[in-house]
Amino acid sequence: MKGTRWMQKCLALLAIFFVSGSVARAQADRTFVSGVGDDSGACSRTQPCRTFAGALSKTHAGGEIDALDTAGYATVAISKAVTIDGGGGLAGILAGNFTNGVVVNAGPNDVVVLRHLSINGHQQGQSGTNGVKVNTAKAVYVIDCLIQNFANDGIDFEPAGGGALFVRDSAIINNGSGASNAGIFVKASSGPAQASIENTRADGNPVGIWAKDNSKVSVSDSVVSKSGNAGLMASSDSAAPAEMNVERSVVTLGAVGIQSGGCTGTGPATVRISNVSVTGNSSAGLSNTIIVARRGCGHGDIISSKNNTVLGNNPDGAPTQTVLQQ
Repeated sequence: MKGTRWMQKCLALLAIFFVSGSVARAQADRTFVSGVGDDSGACSRTQPCRTFAGALSKTHAGGEIDALDTAGYATVAISKAVTIDGGGGLAGILAGNFTNGVVVNAGPNDVVVLRHLSINGHQQGQSGTNGVKVNTAKAVYVIDCLIQNFANDGIDFEPAGGGALFVRDSAIINNGSGASNAGIFVKASSGPAQASIENTRADGNPVGIWAKDNSKVSVSDSVVSKSGNAGLMASSDSAAPAEMNVERSVVTLGAVGIQSGGCTGTGPATVRISNVSVTGNSSAGLSNTIIVARRGCGHGDIISSKNNTVLGNNPDGAPTQTVLQQ
């Protein structure tokens, strides 16, 4: 009897070991997807998966998913550190019917990289909600991506507890159905939300790039145009500050070019500009909100380095402060 029980325990332990080993072997550091793949496969190069979500389940934390060919790879919710690379073809994510293209719910120390992707919110006549929605992560990189046609924001970066966003060589176009939406929206309820945006276009969004509560946003070598509300904006919904620093960029052909401050919160806002061209905006080139106590508005500053071009707007407006370059 004792021998039988001992044998049963041994078999149970071997079964647990076998299952655990099988799960570990089922995941890889690099997996692949293809338009002719199958999510029931191993996600290897010779047996690729069909969707990013299918490959993610078979990819180790910190690993990489590569697209082998041009195809649509469905929406994906990311819960760990990973790189998703669209490769040399057109790796697409279609996200209609009020869904997000990519949702990031990763750990506080996880880094997520999205590279060479087309993320489109128009599918069968329905709009997606956000192109990339970040709830938690240490850092998210968006490199060489096209994000378009979403009802809310192209990139909605609101990390709980703070985090960092890096956008480079990308186009964020035609997103947002209301004045409160943006191509790139940055905000944190606690902790700093930091964003670095480089060599990127934000065209046809209500607000091109918006720095909100607890945010520090850097914009360089970028173009923001045809913004229905404001091209660049810093304002707060609370008593928290909002900050934006802009270098070597163009803000043109929208309503307001650059707006600092607002009346949805009392937090101070600061926009610093250097080598920035603000032209052809129909409502104002530079606009700031002064403190209006009875309305609970937050003060807004626009600080110019005296090397900017603000011409051809209606009106041009003026910075609240000018400083000499060091």
